[in-house]
Amino acid sequence: MNDEQGPPEPGLRRPDPGLRGRRREAGSSVVPSHPLAPPPVADSFSPDAFSAQRMAPAREAADPSEPPGGGIGRRTRDSSDASLMRSTGSMAVANLASRVTGFVRMILILTVLGPAIASAFNTANTLPNMITELVLGSVLTAMFMPLLARSAQEDPDGGVSFIRRLLTVTSVLALVVTVIAVACAPLLTELNLGDGEVNTSLATAFAFLLLPQIFFYGVFSVMLAVLNYNGVFKPGAWAPVWNNLVAIATLALFAVVGIGIDANAPVNLLSGPILLLGLGTTLGVVIQALVLVPALRRAGVDLRPQWGLDPRMKQFGGHALAGVTYVLVSQVGLVMTNRIGAAADEAAIAIYQTYWLLLQVPYGIIGVTLLTAINPRLADNGVAGRNDAVVRDISLGTRLSMFGLLPIIAFMTAFGPVVATGLFRYGNFDAQNADILGLTLAFGAFTLIPYAVVLLQQRVFYAREDYWTPTIMILAITVVRVVLSLIVPMVADERSHVVVGLALANGIGWVVGAAAGYILLRRGLGPLRGRETLRSAAWTLGASVAGALVALLVDRILPMDALTDAMGSIGFVIRAGVAGVVTLLVTGLILSRSRLPELDTVAPIVRGLVGRLRR
Repeated sequence: MNDEQGPPEPGLRRPDPGLRGRRREAGSSVVPSHPLAPPPVADSFSPDAFSAQRMAPAREAADPSEPPGGGIGRRTRDSSDASLMRSTGSMAVANLASRVTGFVRMILILTVLGPAIASAFNTANTLPNMITELVLGSVLTAMFMPLLARSAQEDPDGGVSFIRRLLTVTSVLALVVTVIAVACAPLLTELNLGDGEVNTSLATAFAFLLLPQIFFYGVFSVMLAVLNYNGVFKPGAWAPVWNNLVAIATLALFAVVGIGIDANAPVNLLSGPILLLGLGTTLGVVIQALVLVPALRRAGVDLRPQWGLDPRMKQFGGHALAGVTYVLVSQVGLVMTNRIGAAADEAAIAIYQTYWLLLQVPYGIIGVTLLTAINPRLADNGVAGRNDAVVRDISLGTRLSMFGLLPIIAFMTAFGPVVATGLFRYGNFDAQNADILGLTLAFGAFTLIPYAVVLLQQRVFYAREDYWTPTIMILAITVVRVVLSLIVPMVADERSHVVVGLALANGIGWVVGAAAGYILLRRGLGPLRGRETLRSAAWTLGASVAGALVALLVDRILPMDALTDAMGSIGFVIRAGVAGVVTLLVTGLILSRSRLPELDTVAPIVRGLVGRLRR
């Protein structure tokens, strides 16, 4: 709720988290909560304490003094940052597995298919994601959080009917969009590729088989939002792993069979190789959605369809327009990147998408995990108008993001070519393409920080039920990105280096967005603990740069060139591993002297990760 709106309207009750029943992990029974001490403020939480919320009202389990309107949202949120980090620790292993398997999947795409076929396949495979994001993706599901909070707090059934209607509307909408998208497959591929070096006919054939993913992505997004709001994080975190494993199995089968695809031959949609890649990849998305169904049932979610629109959904229609506009604008930037890259080189799209995937590995482990854990409490605090708690979360999320990501950025910037060569110079992906990928990674790694900050800021605006400000931010990001991207081909020394400039343009755009978001949030919330954030950033950046410089020195002293000459790509893997360890050790040693509060906050998640990995 915005400050300008004043106090809540009569009948809109602020949540009292102290009255919410505490529940155990998914599928457990209700455990009544009757706190003897004053209830904690809902500015932090531990999902392990209440994971699966039964959707049916449980009056007998509630405090007798609880006012009418209980339900799924009535739970106690633990108010310590340590508990937040414990909850992120429980998801970090799953996110790590997701990113690693996704990484293996991309390696196989490049090495098995080659850059030319990979560019056509990846273009088609991004279409379902683009359209799902446009219609019902992560932006809109983030906007659902305040609605779920309100339905849980206001409805006599605790939000049961609201969730049933939400799932029904989502399923119908996703089905309609899927049918339209499949019919428009040739238009969509032409829009993304233009008249460039990538085989448009092959991309279109793949698109016909991959676009049905839209339905399953859409349903998955809403089911995930319902689970996450109720503190059930693990099934959603592990679901993409199943998707990646099916895709990896598909690519492995493709390689073993050895049927291959000729980029210059006439395209036949019903040919074995195209059907195998297309249907196998789509099957992975189907399984990703289906694995959430048992978790929803264990949590007590009623999955039966319920027709009709809740009044809040009708009100949300106007807000959803902001979300749709947000995604539409962001996709303009992606389409322009694809078209400029395709016009320059047949490998550009595959290289750019691989670079972005490499960035998503650390972001997924750190940024996504943090956002997933912090989003429900942001929704609670935003709806309740607790601005101090919101500011606290902004500061904490920003500092933790920098604390975790800056050392990785320093390492990628210093050793981008080494990493790319070690991981990708195999099969049909040659040394030249690996070098270009490495340069793209080195010049674009800095994007991680502003990207993570903007997505955190976005969630804050949505939690405060401000849906248009993030759209204005992404418009600024996209304008900067597109303008700079159009300049890139004019200044690039080689056509193959255009992709490096595209990564740089993308990063600068996100920097502009993060700066704009900070100014706008400060205007709405007041001081954002900027001094704390600046001190943390200075320490972490200095330590990270020092770590990377020491790693470069060690790399020069040790006979690493001889190692890579003798062992090839495997030698580069060892070289990158040594550099990464040195960078992190030096960075950690310096930061241990900083006395930053993040050290105490991060300690639980590190201990949890070590314990889980040992098991």
